[in-house]
Amino acid sequence: MNVTILKKAFHNKWVASRKTIFFLIPFFLIFFSSCKRHSIKTYEVFDEFQTNESERQDGTSRTWQKIHTETKADGQPRAILLDHGEDSLTLRINLIRSAQESISIQTFSWDFDEVGKFILWELIQANQKRGVRVRLLIDHMFNKHQPEMIAFLSTLSSNFEIRYFNPTAQMLSPSFLEKISDLAIDFHDHNARLHNKLMFVDDKYAITGGRNINNHYFDQVIGLNYKDRDVLLVLPNSDELSKCLHSYWNSKQSIPTYELKDVNEILINKSYSKSLDQNRFFEYSIFQKISTDANDVINIRRKFIEPMIKVDRVEWICDSPDKVEHAPSSYSTVNQKLLSLMKSANDEILIQSPYMVLSDETQNVFRNLKNDSEDLEIRISTNSLAATDNWMTYAANYKEKRIYLEDLNLEIWEFKPIPEDISEMMNYEQLLNRAPFKRELTFHGVNKFKINKSLPSLSGEKKGFLNKRKERMNPFLKTAPYLSLHAKSFVIDQQTSFVGSYNLDPRSEIYNTELGVIIHDDVFASALKESIERDVSPQNSYLIEIKKSKPVLSTINMFLYRISEALPLIDPWPIRSHASFELKDNKKPVPPGHPNFFEHWKDVGNFPGLPLFAKKQISARIFKAAGIIFKPLL
Repeated sequence: MNVTILKKAFHNKWVASRKTIFFLIPFFLIFFSSCKRHSIKTYEVFDEFQTNESERQDGTSRTWQKIHTETKADGQPRAILLDHGEDSLTLRINLIRSAQESISIQTFSWDFDEVGKFILWELIQANQKRGVRVRLLIDHMFNKHQPEMIAFLSTLSSNFEIRYFNPTAQMLSPSFLEKISDLAIDFHDHNARLHNKLMFVDDKYAITGGRNINNHYFDQVIGLNYKDRDVLLVLPNSDELSKCLHSYWNSKQSIPTYELKDVNEILINKSYSKSLDQNRFFEYSIFQKISTDANDVINIRRKFIEPMIKVDRVEWICDSPDKVEHAPSSYSTVNQKLLSLMKSANDEILIQSPYMVLSDETQNVFRNLKNDSEDLEIRISTNSLAATDNWMTYAANYKEKRIYLEDLNLEIWEFKPIPEDISEMMNYEQLLNRAPFKRELTFHGVNKFKINKSLPSLSGEKKGFLNKRKERMNPFLKTAPYLSLHAKSFVIDQQTSFVGSYNLDPRSEIYNTELGVIIHDDVFASALKESIERDVSPQNSYLIEIKKSKPVLSTINMFLYRISEALPLIDPWPIRSHASFELKDNKKPVPPGHPNFFEHWKDVGNFPGLPLFAKKQISARIFKAAGIIFKPLL
């Protein structure tokens, strides 16, 4: 072990513990939910991984060096959208293998599941075999890392460093009681998080967007997978981004692993495995094809190099890490920059965000834009309740939807959990057919929504699988793979684009640090717009609109609805004036307000795809009625 690390470890052994618990507040419990476990019989699981010691990990460094030389020569950055999760994983592995000097990663979440270990293994190989400097900055709140593994990684090399941002109780794995006490002592500090997502290789190649590091973000789960988006950029100059990275790495909120109490104790006692056996990081053979593709020069050129777009200009925006010390902060660099861009819009604002809860400031921006230009279109793509991973945030959106539709005149689309185009959005058939990981056995028979019986049969059906494939259920788990929207992107006037970590909600605005890139280029904006518009097409999303008016009943309902809406802390009236709409068979989409709208669109209720007494629906209704006080935290 590095001597300096050992000295610091002994020093921190005697550092005083956190402040004494003063009180516990019951509503804090909503932030710590438990997972329901199911009794499971024995099922077939995915084949165990067999180590291939001769496997090359060369990457395609010459290919990347060539494209960077061209980028440097003409001064024009290159960019490509990464909409497909498995492709995005392949590219990450390729870039790690291609790295010559350094790899820096910032992420909100890093799980030690199959994808998390796969990427970690590749980083270890880059560091140990080629001397690549590795720096990982990970937010602390929702990560359940293994202290023994982190302790081991802390001793690998002085050039392999991990830091945690704003750790609770100065521990890697604090107890539930320690979490609650930390929350009670300093509520704002505890909730302010690093939400950045960035991978930066050799100060030349950057990936940013919405993806954290675990199975759900790379299409590897028989269950919930995130419909996400990254952008890869080849940069002629990286000073702007390097400055942002430097500020976070050296922030007093970024704590080295050996300064965390539980890791510190393990380091002192040397109670951790020092094994670098590949089987410690791979349990299954599922990544063998990705591993092969990541070394395939022809594949990398075809998928990532040839489709690249030369863009006019890129502009990096990131919040200061000090934002967490002042949370809730009235000023966010990312939020203010994005609002400024929106204020400059003339024709169209297209936004995709998994969560949609508009602050007063954002509402005022949209309201003023509409007042200044009635022809300005503002379209927003977000999640339906059936697809979302956060019913509390959806409930706040649900309460305020009348304001969004009537006062702000927004066009809102909500993503379906199984869109018709799902096979083009992810490696869907693999998830329908593969045997489960051990960790997935708890999903057996669990479906969060009703499967739409009108979904078309998939092409290339195998005899005997037709029924299960028609029902969109994995035959081993009797569980449906599905998508939850997680992409965070903006397109303004088909000229300016944003891809990053920022959600359209108060948490991103006032609590979390955020990071992303603004790309000034018409061609790139067109490509991003096309990607979002596929998601908001009628076969993939529900259109949210005001219900058809009914004499007397609609007037009474609106009267009671507006009274309920005006109450300061509660909203008890359950009947909304809006609903989700699906396009009727053989009908062409007509916009809201069209005289034939209700002839072309079918009202499918407020929560399509969910049974009336589904836990998600009941929870959202209750929270909408009495929990809106928590809006700033959502």
